[in-house]
Amino acid sequence: MIKSFRKDTFGYCSLIFVISILIKLVQFKILPSKYFYDSNYILSLMNGNYIADKAYNFTAEFFDIINIFQFSTLQEWAILLSIIFTFIIFLILIRERKYNIIQYIFIYSSIVLLNIYVFNLSKDIIQFIFFLILYVIISNRKMSNFQKLLLSTIVLTYEALNFRIYYGIMLMLMWTIYIIYLKFIKNKKLTKKSVTKIIILAFLAFFFEVFIVQLISIDNYNSIINARSGVNIGRDASLDAVTIINDLLGQNTSYLIFIGNYIINTIRMLFPIELLFKGVKYIPFIVYQIFVTYNLFKCSKRLNNENILIIITIISFIMISIIFEPDFGSFIRHESTLILFLIKLSMINSDKNINIKLEESK
Repeated sequence: MIKSFRKDTFGYCSLIFVISILIKLVQFKILPSKYFYDSNYILSLMNGNYIADKAYNFTAEFFDIINIFQFSTLQEWAILLSIIFTFIIFLILIRERKYNIIQYIFIYSSIVLLNIYVFNLSKDIIQFIFFLILYVIISNRKMSNFQKLLLSTIVLTYEALNFRIYYGIMLMLMWTIYIIYLKFIKNKKLTKKSVTKIIILAFLAFFFEVFIVQLISIDNYNSIINARSGVNIGRDASLDAVTIINDLLGQNTSYLIFIGNYIINTIRMLFPIELLFKGVKYIPFIVYQIFVTYNLFKCSKRLNNENILIIITIISFIMISIIFEPDFGSFIRHESTLILFLIKLSMINSDKNINIKLEESK
């Protein structure tokens, strides 16, 4: 029986190669030019022309270093990166047990998103690599959670200093949520409200941290609470900003308005129903996000020391996205780089043996 479901897993997971090939065959023929703006910009920065912001410079320098084949076109990079990282995902997927049909659909959908948005000459592939490293660390069963968090701290600190500073905020959130878990959840009877309690406490802790930033540095405080509005200035009329996220309470001119906008945007981004008014083509994105949200809340009675860091990573990522993502498209694109964590989250919820383990641990 083991060989049987392993063969099934191998076969169904192998379809991600077919999907990747099909997407790459049509990617540069049917997608509009806006999908390649970042890639073209990075290509123009390569060969030592690092004159952009930190994230673009880091990406251009990274690709310069690994360009042993002397690639000079976006198509060459897209094919190479798709081959390498689709194969890595495949190797990780087949190590697990058999997936159900819903999980396979989610995996295939994620592979489509990754090949369109991420497996290219892009900043997003850098983010995927960082999350891949985090996944390898957190999935290691020989280390304690504290050791995993320490190694994750090194990775995210390096990323924050050299790539995107807001991943330093994600790191602080991971530690904050883990401490909340230890103090309020671990070794206590789990209920359907466990994850909800963690999220609420994490939000309260985050709001407190932002308030402290306000007291320490008003410039850093303003750059955090107005990150979205700063990016979206002048984008309302742009054809490339159809899924733009504007703060419904207006610009964050006060701490209370920031909190109100944050709570509203949390609901909007976890349940992006408003995209229905943008067109039926956004329905797949709505379903994708609601599936992620559903799994996040469904795991409420399944928290334990083995999976808590998977859940913490996802929650922390979503919490910083609520501040910084300028539109729903960017949110889904960046969220797709968490594919391995999201698949693991789904598997936590479908694991019928976990309840037995939880009962034994009480």
